[in-house]
Amino acid sequence: MATQAALVYQVQFKTSVAYAAGIAGAVMLFIFEGAFTIGFQATVWVYPSEILPLRLRQKGSSISTAANWICNFIIVQITPPAIANVGWRTYIIFAVLNATWVPIIYVFFPESKGRELEDFDRLFAGEEDAAITEMIILDSMNDSDDIEKNAQVHRKAENNKS
Repeated sequence: MATQAALVYQVQFKTSVAYAAGIAGAVMLFIFEGAFTIGFQATVWVYPSEILPLRLRQKGSSISTAANWICNFIIVQITPPAIANVGWRTYIIFAVLNATWVPIIYVFFPESKGRELEDFDRLFAGEEDAAITEMIILDSMNDSDDIEKNAQVHRKAENNKS
């Protein structure tokens, strides 16, 4: 974002490198959007379902998705007036806001790589919720076994009819 601010400054004030800065600015915008989508943006969709207990997983994912879309809407609404009023400095504001999140994420968001979902139940909710989650998962596995057995019986019955 800081690079984008410098490039937009060159274009806005029609410096000698304005044309090249405009092309570089467009390229940097696509690079930033690609990196943001793979990095921070993916977090909104994946992280809540990993860290929340099973009984809150749906609601938490719904709330995080709604918050994501509301924030995106706000950014889309404030960016044009911000660029009109403060120009290239808008990108510095966005860069500072993004940089502010780095220590927050590092300190407050536990790493989920290599952990089971029940580990987060134990971490946030306690042993009782973890045990309930395990029972629900085992139950659903048993249910899926029963469903599979029923499907096999129906297939055999259909094959015998023909």
